[in-house]
Amino acid sequence: MTGLTPLHEALLELGLEDWIPLPEILDTPEVRPLVEEGKAVGLVSRALADLLAQDRIQVWFGQWSADPSPAPRELAEELLLDERRYSFGAEDAGLNRVYFVNVANFRAE
Repeated sequence: MTGLTPLHEALLELGLEDWIPLPEILDTPEVRPLVEEGKAVGLVSRALADLLAQDRIQVWFGQWSADPSPAPRELAEELLLDERRYSFGAEDAGLNRVYFVNVANFRAE
């Protein structure tokens, strides 16, 4: 990837706000107009993986009731590309909630 698309830029802007749970991304006014319904999860997950590869975001995960922890690099991409993580129902299936944050906002060392 050589340049940032409007979707990449919207995700980076969104990630400046806080830890953003993956299921919330698709309903945000920054992202909603940039993705085609039915393809939204795939487009967003790939864009986030691109930003992770560029070291522009970090991925965090954990139970909703606890503070999240940073995901190890090898796990982070796997979490982003797992389409189940973009639904709040993932927690009902026993999966941790996954978040992303723009490293210009916050970076775990």
